[in-house]
Amino acid sequence: MAEIDKGKTTLRDVRKWIEQAIIPQYHFEPQKASLIEIIANSLDAQASVIEITVNDGILEVTDNGIGMDRTTFKDYHDLFSKKTRGKGIGFIGQGAKIALTFCSKVITQTVSKNYRGYSEWQFKGEEAPYEIQHGNILDLNHQGTKVTLHLHRDSIDFYTDKWIEEILEEHYTPLLDSELLKVYSGEIPILEKGAYKQFRRIYPEKVKFIINGQEIIKTSLQERLSNKKEILITKYKKPLAWGFFGLLKETEAKESLRGVALCTYGKVIERSLFKKDPHDKEKIVGWIEAPYLVEAVTTDKCRFQGGNPKWESFFRKTQREFSQWLEEIGALEPPKKLEPAFSELEKEINSILKNLPELSFFGSQMNRDVSIPNENGEPKELTEGTQKVSGTKGGETTGGGVPVSPGFDEGKAPDTSPGFGPKAEVKPRTLRGGIRISFEEKSDTEEEAHFDGEVVTINRSHPAYKRADKDRLLNYHILKSAVLSLIKFNLDKASESSWQKVFELQQKFFRLWGER
Repeated sequence: MAEIDKGKTTLRDVRKWIEQAIIPQYHFEPQKASLIEIIANSLDAQASVIEITVNDGILEVTDNGIGMDRTTFKDYHDLFSKKTRGKGIGFIGQGAKIALTFCSKVITQTVSKNYRGYSEWQFKGEEAPYEIQHGNILDLNHQGTKVTLHLHRDSIDFYTDKWIEEILEEHYTPLLDSELLKVYSGEIPILEKGAYKQFRRIYPEKVKFIINGQEIIKTSLQERLSNKKEILITKYKKPLAWGFFGLLKETEAKESLRGVALCTYGKVIERSLFKKDPHDKEKIVGWIEAPYLVEAVTTDKCRFQGGNPKWESFFRKTQREFSQWLEEIGALEPPKKLEPAFSELEKEINSILKNLPELSFFGSQMNRDVSIPNENGEPKELTEGTQKVSGTKGGETTGGGVPVSPGFDEGKAPDTSPGFGPKAEVKPRTLRGGIRISFEEKSDTEEEAHFDGEVVTINRSHPAYKRADKDRLLNYHILKSAVLSLIKFNLDKASESSWQKVFELQQKFFRLWGER
């Protein structure tokens, strides 16, 4: 006889809590968020087959993963249980909890090596009681988990085959790609400068998605690109992240698929143009898989943590590669040399930033130990921030400042691995600090200026710029636009932002400017 475990939460109004505390974490419909999270749980369970069926108001998601043990299955129903940062791409039971708001009931079956059981979960009044039958099962006849959603009438129309496929394509792009699937199962070695590197296997087998009996597989994205550039991030000769970006040969990409898909474990966390505003951005697409960045994903698994060292380092390295590629294909105008008056203004802004603690990073020079080639030295790491000096090759940036990361530069540069490449010695260097100012004509945007982490670009087409120019207030306009774009960039990285912080930083900046 099966053991029955009845439970309910102590919350007074469960529906209100889910609608106000869980659903707002997502910027799309709860019906979509629920399916994305259920699939994430299946992938975390190392499933190789995820089958989705929808018929007569019932949606089923069945996988062949490792299933749940008794403790995990109980936690699955805990409204406050969640996966910690760096531990998988989904929340335990999050999809089922969201589904309670648009379903009459949610039934979950699970079979693991040492456990089997199923539960029924639904709203009753303000509460959401559930009943678990340990040791019993309904119709799941293999190891894995099956989630069945009994949809309310107004939610049935959401789940068409086409809509489900679009969700998968947007949020699990590489796991539908005929070639990228081989990367995730460890079948594709990566060629870099004549040496093959094996990317870490993420899933034991190729992941297969089936919708109402039809396997969903897409043509390789790489075959549809022109001007393609590959990117590989390594540490101690081991690949940490690999990907590419390019221009679609077709007219343009669907809006939901534009930009470079930044993924962990096959889940698209963000799509990014790395704070650049290039020409033909409707045609720029790409993919980068960075499993190690799972530790930098926010707890809602929908974006990366601003300020996280791993994420910030990855972003800077990739942004430089992306910017270089954009310039090579003519999609990004290189910064033009400033007129003398604006050059002095640039210096003044950087001087003020040095004295404003919240933004001092942007205006400060950086002192770092760097690797200088020396045959009498030891093998040293050429890392991000290495100074460009006489005798080194590759990694040049405009202004002769900071080169890109190891593994990308042409020529012989000190490598991270003992016995490989020229020897080097460590010497202290002061690296160029401060932001730069450039100008552009962008009549199709309301932004007065934007900052990409290196350059503040002022929009000369903006009505405010034209008015300031006419009234001979251009310096003040540039100053104001620059500092606001810096503040926005800084607060985008913060875990919590507020308008109060914007006002406070703006006031501090202009007080320092006035005192000068």
